[in-house]
Amino acid sequence: MIKWLVSAMLLFVVCVVLYPIDMIYTIDVNVTLFFERIRSSFLTEMFLFISDIGSIKYTLPLCIVVALILLIKRKMIDVVFLFGMYFGVRQINYQLKEFFVRERPPFDAVYEAAHYSFPSGHSMNSAAVFSFICYLVITHFVKSYNKKNYLILFTLLVIIFIGLSRIYLGVHYLTDVLAGFSAGFVWFILIKIMLEKVNQLVAKKSDF
Repeated sequence: MIKWLVSAMLLFVVCVVLYPIDMIYTIDVNVTLFFERIRSSFLTEMFLFISDIGSIKYTLPLCIVVALILLIKRKMIDVVFLFGMYFGVRQINYQLKEFFVRERPPFDAVYEAAHYSFPSGHSMNSAAVFSFICYLVITHFVKSYNKKNYLILFTLLVIIFIGLSRIYLGVHYLTDVLAGFSAGFVWFILIKIMLEKVNQLVAKKSDF
């Protein structure tokens, strides 16, 4: 798990270092314009919906439902960490945007998005929230090895498509999305490690 944490941190640092460079900015622009050129009414509606899945409109109710199920199983610590993860990642993303102050792509966006561009909030929040929920579901509810793998694959695809939707809609650059993914995964891994440590301490105390 530590190697994944280090890898995600390195990817974020790479994005921070590279995105102001002209050659990387050109790639960012070309990727954004490519998605702009392939837009259609069907794809736009589809990506608007996918983008919404990464918004508070879907993620907060999902966290509430998961929390209620965990409460039934008397997993109070997991619930506390779930909401700490959720609101923490949103605040961290806000502060990162305020620090880097990167403007949104100045092209033909499908709609006007608020706040700054780097790192992508939808990508960062989705990477943290859906990964953590996937981890909780696997830990408490899924026993089959194959089902665990399918759930992990499905979760990764959801996260990736949410990131792609932000580029397609013209509100983020590729480096915004990659930085969002990496920062979100860093937060998820840190919260996961802390939760496991706390649960281990509680289990040891209950043995005495």
